[in-house]
Amino acid sequence: MAELSPYAMVHSVDQWRRIAHDHTALEKNGEDHAIAQLAWISDDDVASSSLVIATDDEPMLPAGMAFDPWCRLYRSRPELGQVEKTLWAAEGDSTEAQPLFSTSDNSLGEFFGQSDASSIGPLQRPVDVVVDNQGRLFVAEQGAKRVLVFHLMEAQLLRYIYFENEPLKLATDGTQVWALFSGTPEVALASFDARSEPRYQKLPKEIIAPTDLVIADDEIYILDQGGAEGAQIVPVNTPDDAFSIPYAQAIKLLDNKVLVVARRVSEDFLRFELEPGAQTELPHLKARHYDGRGIVVTPDGDVAYWSKNGLLRATLARVRYETEGSLTSFQLDSGDFQTQWGRLFIDACIPRGTSVTALCLVLDEVPETTTAMAHTPPENMIGLTINQPHLTLLPPEVLIANVTHKHTFYQRRHGKEIPWQGCDDEHFHTYETPIVAPPGRYLWVVLELSGTSRKTPRLKSMRAEYPSHDLLHRLPKVYSRDPGLADFLRRYLAMPEGQLRDLDLKATYRHALLDPYATPSELLPWLASFMGLIIDHRWPEIAKRELVAQCIWLFRYRGTVMGVKRFLEIYLNSTVQIIEHFKVRGLGGAFVGGSGKNNKGDALTSSAVLGAGFRIGGRLGSLTVESINDVAIQDAIELHAHRFSIIIAASLSAEQLQVVRLILDTHRPAHTLYDLCTVDAGMRIGLGLHLGLTSIIGNPSGFGQLQVGAYLLGRSDTLGQARAGTVIGSSRLGDDSRVG
Repeated sequence: MAELSPYAMVHSVDQWRRIAHDHTALEKNGEDHAIAQLAWISDDDVASSSLVIATDDEPMLPAGMAFDPWCRLYRSRPELGQVEKTLWAAEGDSTEAQPLFSTSDNSLGEFFGQSDASSIGPLQRPVDVVVDNQGRLFVAEQGAKRVLVFHLMEAQLLRYIYFENEPLKLATDGTQVWALFSGTPEVALASFDARSEPRYQKLPKEIIAPTDLVIADDEIYILDQGGAEGAQIVPVNTPDDAFSIPYAQAIKLLDNKVLVVARRVSEDFLRFELEPGAQTELPHLKARHYDGRGIVVTPDGDVAYWSKNGLLRATLARVRYETEGSLTSFQLDSGDFQTQWGRLFIDACIPRGTSVTALCLVLDEVPETTTAMAHTPPENMIGLTINQPHLTLLPPEVLIANVTHKHTFYQRRHGKEIPWQGCDDEHFHTYETPIVAPPGRYLWVVLELSGTSRKTPRLKSMRAEYPSHDLLHRLPKVYSRDPGLADFLRRYLAMPEGQLRDLDLKATYRHALLDPYATPSELLPWLASFMGLIIDHRWPEIAKRELVAQCIWLFRYRGTVMGVKRFLEIYLNSTVQIIEHFKVRGLGGAFVGGSGKNNKGDALTSSAVLGAGFRIGGRLGSLTVESINDVAIQDAIELHAHRFSIIIAASLSAEQLQVVRLILDTHRPAHTLYDLCTVDAGMRIGLGLHLGLTSIIGNPSGFGQLQVGAYLLGRSDTLGQARAGTVIGSSRLGDDSRVG
């Protein structure tokens, strides 16, 4: 019986970081995996010598921008003492900016039309603005040493927060606001909200002159010496992870923990994926006509900046790849001396015009007189920290330079060498080559990548098989007596032996085809056909596998409440409730009467209990008894069918609704009718409201409708946002309260 051979592998993020990189880069592929490729060069780096940087005689004051929850943009204008508002749409349309504060009487209020550009507003150098989740605008006034808190919905000034030092920048996580100040490190950072007093936090001693900040879930990142050649990003909690970005001017943090760094006028924005112990640089963002001031994250997750043409989005810049690079692995340990290594596999995407070759070095032990190759991180990673570096042993430079035989990879026609395992990405394929090297315990592999300026090979994983096949031991000794002939014959038989091994492994593990959780996805319809089940291609793969695994049980209880319920839960991966209408009869008043067309509506909405004076076959509320034979078949079904409601605590797309209705029409009993209620439908007051079933407490996914005449304004309903009422002992007559 054939068995899977052991492998020495390089496939996780940590393993790809341990190898030596030369003109190569890493791209994360999920939480635990990465993709290696040729390093990229941004067009901004290629043409840096011809880039003209605009300079002014006087440095510009910083100016921030922020969006409120209603997609309106607020931009500070420190030179005009004003904050401007722009009605911005997610599709990219914008309107002319208007001043937010009045300039006529130095009061705060609604918009008063476009003011004269030469007029100065009521604020003293507003250098930055942020908006929290409640729609409250915070404005940092540098000349007044204060932060203004303004309620946008109520158009009302809430308070001023005064400080000892000048505020430089503001940042918010939606609830709290952080302010950065000039001055001593002890009072350089403070946090507060619209009503609380500031709480100060000391900055690390590594920060010299803070100029900007962003707030992450568990970290605060400070831009130190912004605009200078020595600018750097410093995490407050782990200042040792600081990294340098020359001429960084402003920073913003996206939801996926990607830090966007704006530099000088018209330069590309840099992007870094932040994680403890490493910062991975991503392709740049093109920012033509950038004014060199603040940047903002739009409501749909893009990065925008201000220019002479108004607000513009930063677009992904084109990149050029290095034409050659290499990846040198750490020692791959077989555990036994004089191990004859077998085949080398890679999972890679190799476009036309690119190639991957390999060099292999095998040793039983490393000579003490040699010097190991120095570890070089990927070119797009800054501040990389290797965990347990003593486990990473790179090959000796002298020995690896003397390896001349290059291994050429060949694509496997039948996928991976692991039986019945398909590839999870159609662009990646499995390639293999026999390892041509003498026996030894340790194996080092140098992968040489070749590409063009626009295309690069990409590698997901590398696996080295050990030991090699034993076909030489099954042949007469004469064929393996000479070492040279034996080595040639071993390599010659490696490829056909691999095909025979694949066939044996597939035969040995053929029982995996009958396991719905292990069989390849393309064989799921074949496996389902054994039970007479037809797979709907619109189902997710995980739902298909679960359906095939439970179809025997589902067919046994087909047409029952728990059968239909389980069918829907498998497809939706969400909680489903089924309410049979007869179970909730009698919970309200009985509606017996003659309203509705042909008196049909009474039986449908009636909550009368069967057996309490009503007979089967007649409509409720009729003065005369009608036989069911006197009613049309369709009317009889509508009046007397067993009715139930499907409650789905999720928002469904149009395709999901079609699949759900198909499931119900196929597997429900023929004598039943149903109502489909999703979370978008909302509550139906008066038609059977059940807490936890037809109503859900939490954030709604749809919008309700206001019914005129059904609500009392100010009592049962409120227009706008609710705010705190008058506090006894803190109100003043004529100011925030009045009599009458």
